[in-house]
Amino acid sequence: MAKIAIILALGTEKAKLNVEGEDKFIGKGISYCVTCDAPLFKDKIVAVVGGSNSAATSALLLAEHAKKVYIIYRKEEIRAEKVLVDRLKEKGVEIITNSIVKKAEGDSVLRRIIIEQKGKENVLRIDGLFIEIGYIPSSSLVQNLGLKMENNFVKVNERMETSIQGIFAAGDITTGSAGLRQIVTACAEGAIAAISASKYLKSK
Repeated sequence: MAKIAIILALGTEKAKLNVEGEDKFIGKGISYCVTCDAPLFKDKIVAVVGGSNSAATSALLLAEHAKKVYIIYRKEEIRAEKVLVDRLKEKGVEIITNSIVKKAEGDSVLRRIIIEQKGKENVLRIDGLFIEIGYIPSSSLVQNLGLKMENNFVKVNERMETSIQGIFAAGDITTGSAGLRQIVTACAEGAIAAISASKYLKSK
């Protein structure tokens, strides 16, 4: 019987806030891609949800276009590196901590969000809301395969082999490349997985 090799390269998708009004205003003020949409908010008021390096970098990019930028984060301090936090201060980005977005409101486009801060709700009037709270691996397809997982990511070794012989995985869906989710690491993992799969098929 001929051997079969499978390479899983399902990627990830941006995590959503899952709050009221979010779906309604996607593409109408709510975005998950700062690189794509930042120029659309020239001289506007925008907010970024998240506290990571990615959120800080997104806020800095938006500061090049928007007239006012907020960062909204649920904990006491954002997790971004100090050098990024210092740049945020230099650019006048206002950081709102201990806060969560409860609701997005508007008419044909986003006009405001409701923020809960220490049990009190406040209205923040903005034109754009950018969600930067991480990624969700697209692993639902492989949940029933019995693969070893780690925080919903497919566990692989340095050869991109999974816990099941003949099944390989590459890219953002894996635990490889020290958790880096970059195009260059995904491409490298894809090449490694392809070579490993080829060797597996040729082995006795």
